[in-house]
Amino acid sequence: MDTDRLRLALDERVKAARARLRAATVGRPGWSGRTWRILAWIAYRDWMFTRGLTMWMAKHAVFVLVVGAVSFGWWGILTLADLPGDRITGPVLLALVFLSPGLVHGLWAAITPYGYLVRMHGRKMVASWPAVAAACGIGERQVGGEVLVPKLSKIRYETGAIVLRIHTMAGQTLDTLHRAAPAITTTYKAHGFSTTTVRPGVLDLGLFTTARIAGAVARLPRLEAATPDCLAVGRTRSGQVAQLVVRGRHTLVVGATGAGKGSALWSVVGNLAPAVHTGAIELSGLDLKGGIELEMGRTLFTRIAYESTDSLRVLNELVAIMNRRKETMRGVSRLHEPRPGDPLHVLVIDELADLMAYSDFETRREADRLMSKLLTQGRALGVVVLSCVQNPRQEAVGQRNLYPQKIALRLDSDIETDMVLGPAMALAPAHTILETDPGTAYLVREDGSPELMRFDYWPDDLIRDVALRFAAPRPARAPSGSVSVSDADAVTAWATAGRRLHTVAADVPNENGPGKTSDNPTPRQRKPRAPRKPRAPRPAAPATEEV
Repeated sequence: MDTDRLRLALDERVKAARARLRAATVGRPGWSGRTWRILAWIAYRDWMFTRGLTMWMAKHAVFVLVVGAVSFGWWGILTLADLPGDRITGPVLLALVFLSPGLVHGLWAAITPYGYLVRMHGRKMVASWPAVAAACGIGERQVGGEVLVPKLSKIRYETGAIVLRIHTMAGQTLDTLHRAAPAITTTYKAHGFSTTTVRPGVLDLGLFTTARIAGAVARLPRLEAATPDCLAVGRTRSGQVAQLVVRGRHTLVVGATGAGKGSALWSVVGNLAPAVHTGAIELSGLDLKGGIELEMGRTLFTRIAYESTDSLRVLNELVAIMNRRKETMRGVSRLHEPRPGDPLHVLVIDELADLMAYSDFETRREADRLMSKLLTQGRALGVVVLSCVQNPRQEAVGQRNLYPQKIALRLDSDIETDMVLGPAMALAPAHTILETDPGTAYLVREDGSPELMRFDYWPDDLIRDVALRFAAPRPARAPSGSVSVSDADAVTAWATAGRRLHTVAADVPNENGPGKTSDNPTPRQRKPRAPRKPRAPRPAAPATEEV
């Protein structure tokens, strides 16, 4: 981690120096800046021509030496013979004719420098592939000493990544290539990798050329983009739009403190807001931090709760909706189609561990029962769950295997990454995400394929604006003890909830005396047992006579 911080600090210094140089030269306004840009363009093309010609000559050094020797010998013979006429034109024309491929190579580099650099880099990777594959353990040595390696059929360049198309050999599976992917990535000095199965026996290995994904601030959502089948929530490493499937999939978001769970939550809720306003989607929220996260957008939710006991009411309502849909969908459809009047219900839970691990025993047991029903039956019936949690351990997220779609933000250790992602941990090392990149996460889809992405950042003002523009048809009323929408901010909501909880605790009598709180919960009252029926007398043993 110290090396990563040092590299980031060095990159920032280099970027700052480049920015200052650019501002003093090509970034200047007026004719002076235009003149600098023209000079820079000419200098760069000259440099690329020289580089292309030099590289071609270095690759064909013997041929260049022969042409040079012949041309020089010709000029020398003409000079020694002291023949009349031009003695330079002939040798020069001879050299230009034989060196014309190198001149064309240099012109190619000068005219299209990016295409030239890409092609040259690809040739280097193809030339080094046999040695790299053998060193990474995916080659097979033959009897004669020859080493066979998987075929590298294609190299594709994308924004921020180089994609290698690799074919397995006889006796290999795609798992062999998956296991070798980290070693190949390290050998090529890439910043990360991703794997995609093209067809049986063919794998696309993406090697990332950038260390991080630049952050972006979210914009006001649009109705045509508010689709739960491919919801735009951020950016991928290649610069493409990161899409999340909401309908038909429960999603678990896990991340350490400060990892960006709020960005993930609001990227889903905020982008679904236009569909919420039309009635095609209905949001329910459980914010076990006293409403500090969801209060700003409360008008987007039809049901909302800030305490464990109120959360049970919301869960019971959703289970009842799910049970009613069983009757209407039986024999008609196997996957609910959201529409106004029959919406897709999305349950958003912030701090799931507070409900499932830190509540009293009766609440935990009932919440576990209701959540199990929703997670096992709700996805096809149009009731999906988006849960956010910090602690991925068993006592906090005992039902994590029921979430087919997982989002791993920055985690504290490889053990936690293994808890969340399981077998996908090797392809999605969430514990290596930097603290300076909040919102960066590995999205592991239902098929187990991971994708590195970064959620858009949602500022408080944007959340309030979205909640005002796209309020739900029946917005939830403020839970008892919370603040109104007009003056809802995180600090006030937290303070209000804290005072109310303190007052309630102070009114509960305990053994420490009146007005004092007790650390021990009130014991559960047991029902009195009915008196047992008297046992029937045992039959007397038969008497025996001695003979």
